[in-house]
Amino acid sequence: MKTLLLFLVFTSTLFAQKFTLSGIVKDQDSIILEGATVYLQSIKDSIPISYGITNKNGEFSLQVNTEDDKKAIFNIAYLGYKPFLEDINVPNSDKLNIGVVILEDQVEALNVVSIIGKAPPVLIKKDTIEYNADSFKTLPNDRVEDLLKKLPGVEIDLDGSITVNGVEVEAINVDGMSFFGEKNGAIALKNIPSNAVSKVQVTDYKTDMQKFTGEESDSGTKEINLKIKKGKNKAYFGDVNLGYGTDEKYQANANLFQLIDGKQLGVIMGTNNINMSRGFNALPDANSSNGYIESDFVGTNFSKGKWDETRINANYKYSAQNSDNEQKSYSENFLPDLNYITNSTSSGFNDSDRHDAGSDLKFNIKPKNKASKNNVRLSNVTNFNASNNNSFSTVERTSKYTNGDLVSRYFSERESTNSNYNINNSFNVTSRTGKKRDYFNIGFRTAFNKGDGERSSYSRNELESSNTEIVQDQISNTNNTGSNIRFNARWSKELLPNFRIIPRYNASVNTSKNENLIYDYDEDSNAYSSFNNQISTDSKYINTTVRPSLRFRYDYKSIRFELEGAYTNTYRKYQDNIIEARNFKNDFQYLTYSGRIRYRDSKGYKNIDLRYNQNVNVPSISQLQPVENVSNITNIVKGNPFLEPAISHDINFKYQNNIAFNHINISAGAKAQFVQDKIINSTITDADLIRYTTFENINGDYNMSGNAAISKSYFRKNTNFNINVRLNGNYRNIRSIQNTVRFTTKTNTLRPSFSLSYSQDKKLDLSTSYSYSLTKTTYDTDIYNNNDYFVQNLRLESSLFFLKDAFFTNKVSYRYNSRVGDDFDGAAVFWNAGLGIQLWDNKATVTLVGYDILGKNNGYSRSVTETAIRDVENRILEQYFMATFVYKFGRFAGQNMNVGGRNYRRGRR
Repeated sequence: MKTLLLFLVFTSTLFAQKFTLSGIVKDQDSIILEGATVYLQSIKDSIPISYGITNKNGEFSLQVNTEDDKKAIFNIAYLGYKPFLEDINVPNSDKLNIGVVILEDQVEALNVVSIIGKAPPVLIKKDTIEYNADSFKTLPNDRVEDLLKKLPGVEIDLDGSITVNGVEVEAINVDGMSFFGEKNGAIALKNIPSNAVSKVQVTDYKTDMQKFTGEESDSGTKEINLKIKKGKNKAYFGDVNLGYGTDEKYQANANLFQLIDGKQLGVIMGTNNINMSRGFNALPDANSSNGYIESDFVGTNFSKGKWDETRINANYKYSAQNSDNEQKSYSENFLPDLNYITNSTSSGFNDSDRHDAGSDLKFNIKPKNKASKNNVRLSNVTNFNASNNNSFSTVERTSKYTNGDLVSRYFSERESTNSNYNINNSFNVTSRTGKKRDYFNIGFRTAFNKGDGERSSYSRNELESSNTEIVQDQISNTNNTGSNIRFNARWSKELLPNFRIIPRYNASVNTSKNENLIYDYDEDSNAYSSFNNQISTDSKYINTTVRPSLRFRYDYKSIRFELEGAYTNTYRKYQDNIIEARNFKNDFQYLTYSGRIRYRDSKGYKNIDLRYNQNVNVPSISQLQPVENVSNITNIVKGNPFLEPAISHDINFKYQNNIAFNHINISAGAKAQFVQDKIINSTITDADLIRYTTFENINGDYNMSGNAAISKSYFRKNTNFNINVRLNGNYRNIRSIQNTVRFTTKTNTLRPSFSLSYSQDKKLDLSTSYSYSLTKTTYDTDIYNNNDYFVQNLRLESSLFFLKDAFFTNKVSYRYNSRVGDDFDGAAVFWNAGLGIQLWDNKATVTLVGYDILGKNNGYSRSVTETAIRDVENRILEQYFMATFVYKFGRFAGQNMNVGGRNYRRGRR
């Protein structure tokens, strides 16, 4: 093979620049190697030019554009084999087939792929997709969240939910461990600089126990691990961020992260009044943040050890938030023989502070026999939080019949203060036994909480028909305590080849004491001296649940079959010392079943999963108590002691296919849920629009949904292009009862969407997305009018780099809702922009930011239910301009993190 490559080096002409490079990869025994990463690098600076993945036949085909380069570095990387590297000349034809490339076995058994030179943009290691962060352009002040948006197949929606190739991301870790105790990684996403990350690894989400025991993931979701750049044994990085703007808008952050001999230390702190709960953003996202929010936060995180070693993770966070909110709404309400319109305005504030502390200890006891895998792990996780809250709100509401006749005027004012304390501890012992990944686990969890508070409330409802006024003026004192003690045990044993049984046992005791003493205002004494025993409570509640279950699992080649049955016995006792009629005892006993069929190819490229689950929803305390709750004078609620548990049958299908050879990912899914004895609100609304609500069981409620997505990526030396196309659909059949009339609402929603991104090195970076959502609602009764509406969203983000170190970036979004009422604007245009320049050898950045430059942002939204259409306008963060300054520091491998411009790149070793 080397002779062939040398022949190409000396005989190929050097004039062609675009060509297709193809070949086959095998090992020394002529075994085809599927999933090997093949890539070309620039001779000058080792920048990747093109990459590809071998298919099931070991074939690769790379579309190459070397531009001005006359030579390139040819690489192959594959787990367990020596890296292959040779220089080749660019041919003068448009095709170059190099035949069969033989990889030699790695002398030492390694669990990683060794890379010579600069790593490829994307590398596949068994069931892991690994992105090389330096291969994807980011802005000088971007965080990890911004980096993820650049990666092929990764999408972050407006709500912050992350998917990879259409699959939901359930957890985000930093160097294999949770960051600040957060499973969703929000602090990591918004605080760690993007250029501090070396690799972004995507795997199937596993629990800690699955990682320890070697069990396959059964979550159907993904997990992201951020690998931080390191020196040989020490690295540190951080930044200081300052911003001040018009209308006294400000933000300031400081972050410091240090890595020493396998230890992590992180410190973050910040303050702002631009509606950011945590983190710093030189250019805010294009969205309509509701209300005015001031936030302060500080936190620290310490970690030592890896997930598969004895380790410790400890963290502390403090946050304080002050928010001011205003809202006005317009509702059209449809009831049998009773249609009315409601106009409402509300305002208020909420001040809160919170302390969170946690520790996660994992202690591994290794066997004396080093060849044995019978490890024992002791795990203890403790979390504590304490919070204080102070709030005030007012509501004014006017209701009229559709003919314009006034029905009622309502006013309320509420003020409350409360404090809450929670501590929980989870202790687990897990032992791996035998040679077949057998294991045994015992867990014990305790949780304790305490809360107290005071509230004053005043409400007045003026009824036009009877010219009467209903007033409620009260104060209340609450004192609540609770505990939850839970025991669980699990045994996983392979009885026959590929046949495993997994018996489990869970038991829990949940106890709570609730005291809510309410006093009405007494005009005679001019004090709150009249005890209201109708809505006051002094109760004790005990809930005991025992659930044994047995799961059978059988693996046949690439297919897994699972079947589980469980018996649940739930005993509940509620005792109130004020009203005896609230007391109840009940005992629910039921069997549930679940099943699963999963196909997974040996490389993890293709996954097909079909599941069935049966779930039982037991009625809550308030749904069972046959005593009127008149705490809300416009909605009186009474429970139903004869309710049956609701039983849902859930079917879930998922399909994932990574066609790595063509840089294509396909995903699809379908869900269906059928509910027996669904518990619903049954409401009667009288002529004064007073609602009387109880609860009933009803059948015939079901919903179905489906989705399909395809993503394609193109990678060249100086350009990167990704496109994602998605289609979502949903159908709901909702059974309801209003004013004793039973009816069915059928809702269809279809939502096609697409997104694409394009980057040209050192010049341009573009990304855009568009979605169109069409909703149609029909009723099986003439009482209600069928309706339909659509919502479309367009987002465009762009960055233009010019001169030497200057950049101009934009975030634009457009939203249109076709059914927003006449009093509201259905269209909203939102434009943020920033003009910046890097200083001091890229250590600092100064940016001028404009938020909502056009002043067209609005807080309008619409919601549609079977009985109402509601349009809402929320107070939002308004236009401002701000100057920001960011200073970054840090060293990796003895070199400053900012060396090399916008993306730090290492040369060929």
